[in-house]
Amino acid sequence: EKYISLTMPPKDFALARASTNEMTIVDNKPYLPKLFVTLESSNGDSGSLNGNNNDSSNIVDGSKTGTNISTHHSRTSILSAVIAILFHDTAPPNDLEDSLKVKTVSGGNTNALYCITGFNRIKTDYDSVLLRVFGAEGMIDRDVETCTFAKLSEAGIAPSYHGRFGNGRVEGWLENFVPLVVMDFQIKSNMEAISRQMARLHHGFRIPEELTEWHDRSNPGLWNQIFSWMEQAKKIDPLNGYKSKGDSERAKRLLDISLIEKELMWVKDSVVPPNSQVAFCHNDLLPANIMKHSETGEIRFIDFEYGGVNYVGFDLANHFNEFAGGTEKKSGEPDYSLFPDESEQRLFIRAYVGECLSMISNTATTTTTAINNEDEEEEIQILLKEVHAFVLVNHLYWGLWAINQAASEGTEKFDYLAYAWHRLNRFAEEKQRLH
Repeated sequence: EKYISLTMPPKDFALARASTNEMTIVDNKPYLPKLFVTLESSNGDSGSLNGNNNDSSNIVDGSKTGTNISTHHSRTSILSAVIAILFHDTAPPNDLEDSLKVKTVSGGNTNALYCITGFNRIKTDYDSVLLRVFGAEGMIDRDVETCTFAKLSEAGIAPSYHGRFGNGRVEGWLENFVPLVVMDFQIKSNMEAISRQMARLHHGFRIPEELTEWHDRSNPGLWNQIFSWMEQAKKIDPLNGYKSKGDSERAKRLLDISLIEKELMWVKDSVVPPNSQVAFCHNDLLPANIMKHSETGEIRFIDFEYGGVNYVGFDLANHFNEFAGGTEKKSGEPDYSLFPDESEQRLFIRAYVGECLSMISNTATTTTTAINNEDEEEEIQILLKEVHAFVLVNHLYWGLWAINQAASEGTEKFDYLAYAWHRLNRFAEEKQRLH
């Protein structure tokens, strides 16, 4: 038999790797665990991906910082993986590989990304696909993450999923979509479109039964993650625990780790409302992770690698904090004059609640009963209160992340220490406003 078919991912990915089969169908999509996209060699398959046509794409990977992956993978192995996935059950045209173009997608930090174009002469529904070579080895469970991505794709939330190979997967390319930039968040129509898409994600996506073990609505991932980062930060040697020269002295001057821990306990115990709403969240909706169609204005989200069950208020607060930017420039300095004021927050939340009510009126069941039609204004007030609390938590969250990144990655390409200081300083300012 050429391949077997399994229907209970993500555990089936492990079964496929243990099998002697070259390919296994996992949840109706091909998985080729023995096929890998390899790096360019110093001879034989190096240089331009497309001869003289090695241009860059205008889509970016939504990494937290804008630094680019510098490694390039071989054109031959990229095309071998794409063709094996897309033509897993039929023979491709003999001259297909010669007619395809491979473009490096700029902005990738966690992953290496490539756009492969030229399928329109044989495929009627798309001309391009995205090939993602996984990074952050060991930090992300790719079996769970890929299965989650596939289910988000089936729900029409994430781009299409074509299949997976040993160190990556093939996804749909969002034709005519471009990533937003920080100033795009200031446009009212964008605010409302993003809020409606967030509502569809939070209240329209049902976590499949086979993923509830990893996406448990009774156990939001926020606190485990942030306290894990807190413990990691406490273990950094204050004398020489930072990678870049001079950063240990800078950290000593800028940071107070013990105070951060006290503040974290304070917001958890005294600020965050009990029984805050929970849903499947994106958790990283910065501009580069939000795509807009150049003609229709449709909004789509990408890069769900950190998606999971979390507090709705945290996802909304995180997005509000991203209005200020900071990670798109080397200095790591946000501009908090761009943070949405109360009227803009209310505009956003009103559109969000309105979309939730529309979803309830159009279907008998949704993933939550938190939103109801009895008192829309009350729901807006509840969410605003939750968002105000989680804005504080979010500063501590990314502040701790940046401290740990400074220790492990250094600050030459992006000033993680400065970014941490700005986030923690903003926390202190926001806390003062509460009193």
